[in-house]
Amino acid sequence: MIRVAIDSDNLGDLPAGVAPILMTYADLIASRAQLAELEDHHRGSEIVLMDRGLGDPLGLSSEADVETGALSPGHLPGWFDKRTAAHVDYLTVYCNQSTLPRVEAVLAGTPYRDHWRHIARLDGIWDVPGFQPLHRPALVQVVSSAMLGIHADASIVLNPGWHPTG
Repeated sequence: MIRVAIDSDNLGDLPAGVAPILMTYADLIASRAQLAELEDHHRGSEIVLMDRGLGDPLGLSSEADVETGALSPGHLPGWFDKRTAAHVDYLTVYCNQSTLPRVEAVLAGTPYRDHWRHIARLDGIWDVPGFQPLHRPALVQVVSSAMLGIHADASIVLNPGWHPTG
């Protein structure tokens, strides 16, 4: 089953009741009470936290944002080791097609760090060269905020094993 995930760097722009997965940045969530309030407001949607290198007060981010102005591929080994030690599930790297080779090279080192992939396209195309269409990567960000009409982007979740439901 293909699902939709919507992400925004503005908590107020996360739409309620329209997507099974909502994603935002870990640095925007300062306390467990704030996270509980966000989850309560978006009942029925799973909240996934991303790390863009600006902090993770709760230590709950499961997705590393590797793009200009965020984490670099060089940050990934330490990030993965810290998250693995904290028993965070579904470790994922968000990047675009141009940074993907460097991300893969860094994570293929010793030890190999198994991870899910979230690839940004933002052009409406679901297919990512080198991956099995409609199965991999785990997510493809296909719809930009300009296309969506709100301050958020939308991804399709192609792999049912990534944050599975029920």
